[in-house]
Amino acid sequence: MRISEQILAECHAHGVEAYPEETCGFIVGNLDDAESLETVYPMRNIMNEMHREDPEQFPRTGRDGYMIDPREHMKLERSLKKAGKQIKVIYHSHPDVGAYFSEKDKEDALWNGNARYPGITFLVCATNKGKPGDAILADFNANEGDFDITEIPANTSEESYGLLGGTFGVSGILPTLDFIHEWKNGQREVEYGYFRFVPPKQVKNFQQQLAVRHQARHALAFSSGRAALLELLSYLQDSRPLTKLNLASSATFITDALPSLEMSALHFNLNELPAAENFSAKEGDLILIAPEDLQNFVSENAEWLEKFKRLRVPVIVYEEAASGSWPADVQLAWPNGLTYWITGFDLPESHDLPSGIAGGVILSNNDRQMAELSELRKRRGAILSARNAALFCEKFAGNTEGTKMNSGNSSGVATEPGCVHEEAVTKQLCAWENASSGFLFPSGMAAIMAVLTLLQKREKPRLIVIGLLYSETYSLLMDSGRSSTCEAIFIGLHELERLAEVLTKDTAMVITETVTNPLCGVPDLERIGKLANAQGVPFVVDNTLASPANCQPIDWGADYVIHSTTKYLSGTNDHAGGAVLVKSPENAKALKKFQQNWGLGISPLEAEVLRKRMHDFEERMQRFNKNSLAIAHFLEAHSAVDRVYYACSSSDVSSSPAPKLLSGNGGVVSFVLKNNTEDNLRRFYDGEFISILKAPTLGSNQTLVCPYPLLTHYHDSDEDLLEIELPRYLIRIAAGSENNIEPIIADLNSSLARTTQ
Repeated sequence: MRISEQILAECHAHGVEAYPEETCGFIVGNLDDAESLETVYPMRNIMNEMHREDPEQFPRTGRDGYMIDPREHMKLERSLKKAGKQIKVIYHSHPDVGAYFSEKDKEDALWNGNARYPGITFLVCATNKGKPGDAILADFNANEGDFDITEIPANTSEESYGLLGGTFGVSGILPTLDFIHEWKNGQREVEYGYFRFVPPKQVKNFQQQLAVRHQARHALAFSSGRAALLELLSYLQDSRPLTKLNLASSATFITDALPSLEMSALHFNLNELPAAENFSAKEGDLILIAPEDLQNFVSENAEWLEKFKRLRVPVIVYEEAASGSWPADVQLAWPNGLTYWITGFDLPESHDLPSGIAGGVILSNNDRQMAELSELRKRRGAILSARNAALFCEKFAGNTEGTKMNSGNSSGVATEPGCVHEEAVTKQLCAWENASSGFLFPSGMAAIMAVLTLLQKREKPRLIVIGLLYSETYSLLMDSGRSSTCEAIFIGLHELERLAEVLTKDTAMVITETVTNPLCGVPDLERIGKLANAQGVPFVVDNTLASPANCQPIDWGADYVIHSTTKYLSGTNDHAGGAVLVKSPENAKALKKFQQNWGLGISPLEAEVLRKRMHDFEERMQRFNKNSLAIAHFLEAHSAVDRVYYACSSSDVSSSPAPKLLSGNGGVVSFVLKNNTEDNLRRFYDGEFISILKAPTLGSNQTLVCPYPLLTHYHDSDEDLLEIELPRYLIRIAAGSENNIEPIIADLNSSLARTTQ
């Protein structure tokens, strides 16, 4: 049997995710094809639970043994049988002991000297210090009464850069500087990357299927149909010199949402269609139609639609799925004259699935516009959950039972409604942040986009930025078409005396971060909050890097507090989400309406994962704080390091508000090498790390490293970087929550030694 590189990579990634414990699962293929291997299904390892209940009978723990949850196994078998699939391979990982078929593995695979699972192949994947290693296949040989072993050596080539976080991982490994250069210069397409920039394979597969089924060249998936529509309208408004929306729809959310785009609409009646010649591309006309029966409308009015193609007037058709509905296939060729087809859809609630498993898609044949929309989606964050996409792909395949478990969320019991998990998460976040209300979003950038769009208005053109913002937040503020009417004022952390001078009642917001990324500056939230509150100006704080464990910005005057829940709150690199915590009930009411109109709710599957991950958040944050300080102090003392940046640095304690605001450092430490050149950075970064992973995210339970400016400011000039005081070859360490920091320090010591040779 041949295991594809993709399937093997997924099994390895699951082992990395579970490290230092063993992981386990199945590889499934078609029943009628012996060589078919299609899907990896991670299972829950219950060995720790069995050991706690009866340590004499089960002396092993998850560290050196595995037992697949029988309830998950049975549920999967039932769903596979109905879909014409079967389990072909049982896999598990070996943390730090290499890939071999142990005596215990043989014992579990045999029954009275014969194969316990006839026809099943066993795959063992080594996980060495949290990294993928070798693998072996074990097949029972009935003639010999033993197992034939096939070795699969570790792929150490540059191409094998891997996925961080397993099946639903949110980031990819970036192995070398040359790899990064090729990617940034368009010479390489990366298969794995941060999930907003490189959509997860589940989302890419789903988009491909949608494009084929609807006979369109492009399909772009969003968190909902509403999000897809309003993101398209926002794009068209910003990319055209003039936009005049002509609307035929009874959907109230559209008219309710248009003020947030500062767009109005001219209404017309679908029963009395106006002549196409009444519309003009030069006048900026845009047609949006949301009929009750979209398929019939398009079919019956094909000639009318075709006229708009000649007139070059964009036409959008939209259908919002009712609960539990699924869009039918387009039975005709792509309709001439139709520019964009947008549809929403969701899966019906069942004993396995909560309500709210939703999505939306923009379908189009316009190459340039869809490419630009894809770039816009990266910045604005309304991306479809990979877990939802996996379920939708199963829906296409005709398998809708057992799908919750197949998405990596099985608990072995009937699923709780998605809102239960969302309510539990927001209740806990509000308690930690002293907020009145909380809202969960598809991503951290979707949360930021919602607050910025809600607050930015033409009548309040001024916005004030304190310190260095996350690069994507900055892009979102400045790249919007409406930025041409906004007056952005940038104030350094040590220039707060300017704030009182520029803060006026026509200011839309003051925005900052508790700890700036990657230079770890700490703004004086108390001082900013008092000034903003006095003028009645909304004060927005991104608290992701500090986390609720280390700072509560609302106590210092913040009106809105934003988190990427993908980071510290989750920690496992397999969840996508964002959160906004709000101080006043009035502001919460406005944000709730905005979120509903735009369809920017979190997937209930992601909310469930987040709820589970948050149970030990406070404990993990203590280790994040401790580990990052240990790394910072080590770097400060090292002769190869020129400067170290971290929030709780003792070098500027007299002027920093960190002792007042922060109860811990968080996980980020950045530094510059003494010989600050690209060649020296290459010596540091390109060599082997044993315990540190090369990945661009942060808040991971595993320590990560990346050349941050080369990822976020690659095309900026030296003058641009000098203006924001960001060294081009700065290195960012995102400390993990490991119990033992010594292997991390040893890794850094070895890599720094390479820079002095």
